[in-house]
Amino acid sequence: MRNIETVLVLCGALQLLTLMLRTRKTSIAVGLAGAGVLAAHLIFEGYRWQMVVPYTLTLAGILIVIFRHFQGEKVSKVWKPLRYFGYGTGCLLLVASALLASVMPVLRLPEPEGEYAVGTETFHLVDGEREETFTEDPDDKRELMVQIWYPAQQTHPMGNRVSLFPKDRQHFEAYTKAYAEEMNLPAYMFDYWKYFQTNSYERTPIASSAKPFPVVMISHGEGTGRLLHFSQAENLASHGYIVVGIDHTYSTLATAFPDGRVSGYTVRSGGTTEDFFDQAERVGAVWKQDIEYVIRSLEELNDGAFSGRFLGRIDMNRIGMLGHSFGGATAFRVVNDIPNIQVGINMDGTLYGIRERDGMNKPFLFLESEDFLTWKTKLEQGEVTDPAIQKHLSAELAAIGRVIDHGGTMIAVEGARHYNFTDLQLFTEMLDLTGMTGSINGNRGAHLVNAYVLDFFDKYLEGTGNGELLKGPSPQYPEAKFPQTGTDLFRKE
Repeated sequence: MRNIETVLVLCGALQLLTLMLRTRKTSIAVGLAGAGVLAAHLIFEGYRWQMVVPYTLTLAGILIVIFRHFQGEKVSKVWKPLRYFGYGTGCLLLVASALLASVMPVLRLPEPEGEYAVGTETFHLVDGEREETFTEDPDDKRELMVQIWYPAQQTHPMGNRVSLFPKDRQHFEAYTKAYAEEMNLPAYMFDYWKYFQTNSYERTPIASSAKPFPVVMISHGEGTGRLLHFSQAENLASHGYIVVGIDHTYSTLATAFPDGRVSGYTVRSGGTTEDFFDQAERVGAVWKQDIEYVIRSLEELNDGAFSGRFLGRIDMNRIGMLGHSFGGATAFRVVNDIPNIQVGINMDGTLYGIRERDGMNKPFLFLESEDFLTWKTKLEQGEVTDPAIQKHLSAELAAIGRVIDHGGTMIAVEGARHYNFTDLQLFTEMLDLTGMTGSINGNRGAHLVNAYVLDFFDKYLEGTGNGELLKGPSPQYPEAKFPQTGTDLFRKE
């Protein structure tokens, strides 16, 4: 809960107590104080629906005090039990409201742990040479929204922090509506997301450095978007990386363009297992082209196009790839196929288009959820009976095994589920009830993932670390489980 919200809840509890004890002067004082706190909250923090009960109690308490002032203190004994029932119900509702506000907090992303402040800038890119294959208009060209986070100078003042979701009301409502429909919830439940704050400052000067900064590109999962990897991007940027988040248009829940258009999630996988992987191949081919186009655009940006602040500051010879879910599988694909990309990380992404040559020589890290080990065990014990699933799961394990045998790393995070590799785990502690996240605490999960991602890129991309966390089990992160070799992926632990 935010600070003034906490005070408002305390005022509501105190007001109920004074009304129940019928202390007239104290009730008036507490009512006036509550009114002042409510006004301050609405002015400085802003309304949110989780606080409706404190709002109602504050206003009702004021009305009761006024009523008593004019009607006197005579109240029929017949109503006394009902009065106390009302006070008790008010207390319970107040506690429930406080709990709801606590488990659905106004999010402030975790502070980045690096030495740099974080700047950000968003670009609208149009690939004029590529037709948009996900729409029916033959004149459409492929459009992307790309966000860059970068090490920034520590200036005073730094300016305003960027909101996580768009400030434009129309754009914001499009985002919340899309997320609400995906979760089968009313859109008003996400209205408070407009207060979510990041640690990034828009268009602030880039930090000075003796050499250009290495690049990490981020590819999201199907039906999410770059905004769910904000804290990962901020943490990497604070440690001296230029981070590039891509919204793969029509595969996000929502992508807002500068002219007011908002694209939705229109390219979905479904049907049988074979249909899923056939669709994955088609979509993956487009995402690979997106990444190649963004790399070309980064080269232009480094030469001074679009924004002068990046002139000569991007090291195009040191590019890494980080992806989640389908974006993680795409990271595996493009690290294999695109020479410019030297290293990569797949966060819980089911591989597609697996080929025998996928035992790549480039450094690669698989960060998997606990479900990965569950499926591995089921396959070993013969509990996976669908032939198509058997085939693809066996091929995926074999591909991962080949990568590990060539020096790659695979880590499964105990207590983590699929969305513990995104910022969605920070939005609410109740998400684990849906099965989208696991038993690991959201802040803990984010800290752990950031630690291993940074350790990997520091060693293999920046060249400043020794990859201590990648060497094996760590007492600092006991949730991280390591198969020792590729062969171990087929051995029951």
